[in-house]
Amino acid sequence: MNQQINLYLSEFRVKKDALTVLLMGQVLGGVLAIMVLISAYDLFTRWQLSAELVQSRSSLAQETKKTDELEGSLARRSQNRELTDRLDQAEERLGSSRQIREFLSETKLGNVIGFSEYFKDLARASMDGLSLSEFQITEGGDQIKLTGQVMESAMVPRYVSNLEHSNSSIRNQNFSASILGAGADSQYFSFKLSSADE
Repeated sequence: MNQQINLYLSEFRVKKDALTVLLMGQVLGGVLAIMVLISAYDLFTRWQLSAELVQSRSSLAQETKKTDELEGSLARRSQNRELTDRLDQAEERLGSSRQIREFLSETKLGNVIGFSEYFKDLARASMDGLSLSEFQITEGGDQIKLTGQVMESAMVPRYVSNLEHSNSSIRNQNFSASILGAGADSQYFSFKLSSADE
């Protein structure tokens, strides 16, 4: 009697063990590789943080040194009362100067040059026998009033003519003259000149 056995049936197949030595070695190697990578990253991070800590401590030491120097300087300054008062006064003057400068820069002033040229022209126009006893310059030089005495009344128009050759804005003024006769006791004539800008 012949009996045939089918070796391909599931009963006759050799069962393979799912966890072989080779597979377990590969899994273990992978785990070890991951642990080595994590450890290397951890070591690198620690080294980097350590370097930053050293640098931060160095910067802190430098800033602390500067702070100590400033505190020492301020302590010396506060102990010297005279120096402190002088510095406070200087700061006050500086603040006032800044305020004045800002005010002047924002303010439109009429005559910023002054009246020295007017006085020079009044002196240049003078002549023998004429004296000024009073002068008024108002409205930034737009109004001029002169009072004085002359030996002859004809000297007043000559004086006005001399003023017309002035260097300042006096030359642009129209003067009206008022001449008072000399009194019985005086040999001088009194005059008044007033001007209005053209």
